[in-house]
Amino acid sequence: ILDARKQPSTPVMEIWLDKDYNNEKDARTLAEKIKEVKLKEIISSINLDFGNKKIEIELDPKALKFSHVTPPKIVDKLSDKKFKINLNGNKIIVNVGELDYKGMYKLKEKLKETIVAGIKEVSQVVVTRKGKDYVILTTGSNLKDIKEVNGVNKDKILSNDINDVQEVFGIEAARQTIIREIKNVIETQVLDINERHLDLVADAMTSSGIVKGVTRMGIITDKASVLARATFE
Repeated sequence: ILDARKQPSTPVMEIWLDKDYNNEKDARTLAEKIKEVKLKEIISSINLDFGNKKIEIELDPKALKFSHVTPPKIVDKLSDKKFKINLNGNKIIVNVGELDYKGMYKLKEKLKETIVAGIKEVSQVVVTRKGKDYVILTTGSNLKDIKEVNGVNKDKILSNDINDVQEVFGIEAARQTIIREIKNVIETQVLDINERHLDLVADAMTSSGIVKGVTRMGIITDKASVLARATFE
């Protein structure tokens, strides 16, 4: 937190829902739609046909239903101007043209990693209950896309990714996130630290209008004096 790392080791979001979606059934459906789905998670097989220069992808009907995605939508996601893609029921055929064996294998691996549904970076979701409300907890943070999802309470989305918060909600929200995250750490360690100290640290990290870490390359660079910068060590 104090280093203001660009990518936290465990980015998480806490997503509250609109009144109409605040029930177990809708919350679980929304969670399934939010979770990032890669092609490799919804296929039963993917084969290379070197003779006819084709990649054949067989979709798994059960996985499709669970992921709330249709074969035509997958074709749209996979569409590349270089290659012709055909859909036959649950089978997708990619005509690879003049690619050699190595190129076909590389394309196959790239296709498997393509995100076909959900929100990018959200690798895991779980629905939990806080009082009367249902809340979706995620592994991964993508505030920009998540606030556009229908059913999400846009006024109540929390993330521990300080830089993501600053980019989407501004520097004041990032300051509040720093205070909240440090407080969470302190409380789990049962430490008694006056909240004014947290406010001071958060102010120092955000006073320039961007988030800077308490490091030699962060807030210390704002010091005009060489001696003042040196004392940080």
